[in-house]
Amino acid sequence: MPQQLSLFGAPLVEEEKPIVEQPVSPKPVVEQKPAETASGTVIFNDGIIGVKIKKKAPPEVEVVEKKQKTVALVSESNSSLPEVPAEDVLSQKLYYSISEVAGWFKVNTSLIRYWENEFDILKPRKNRKGDRLFRVEDIKNLELIYFLLREKKYSIEGARKYIKSQKEELSQQQQIVHCLTKCKAFLLELKASLAIS
Repeated sequence: MPQQLSLFGAPLVEEEKPIVEQPVSPKPVVEQKPAETASGTVIFNDGIIGVKIKKKAPPEVEVVEKKQKTVALVSESNSSLPEVPAEDVLSQKLYYSISEVAGWFKVNTSLIRYWENEFDILKPRKNRKGDRLFRVEDIKNLELIYFLLREKKYSIEGARKYIKSQKEELSQQQQIVHCLTKCKAFLLELKASLAIS
């Protein structure tokens, strides 16, 4: 076995030290009574381990929490659907700005301008400044485009071909889907209100 040297080159001599066992003293057991805080949490703490146990909420609180979760689910399911007013409300004005229309469809105005370039049926009027003004007919065409691209998941080219070949059938399908989604939203809200009582 090679000899170990110290920092200065002198050989190291290891001295054997006797092993002395030290007596292990048992830790005193500290018993504490559970302390109840104002928040309803019971705390156990013996100096080494701390434990918190949360009390179960009363049933009324659980019902309110369930209602809030249901309402949140209803709002999430309706968050992606366009909120275009009914045709009788739309006909009250001749023109709508692009920002109003984008708000109804929950998309950016740039996307609507892109769709205008891609689809021949979408031709909004423009004022002297170049602002787009959408008529009721343009909004209905936007609904068709939105339905094909976002709900049916068509590509832009596929949507163009489909609109050229089956515009009337598509319009009827889109109206049926619009009515059914409104019914679904109503039924989900009704279910949420019944869960409270």
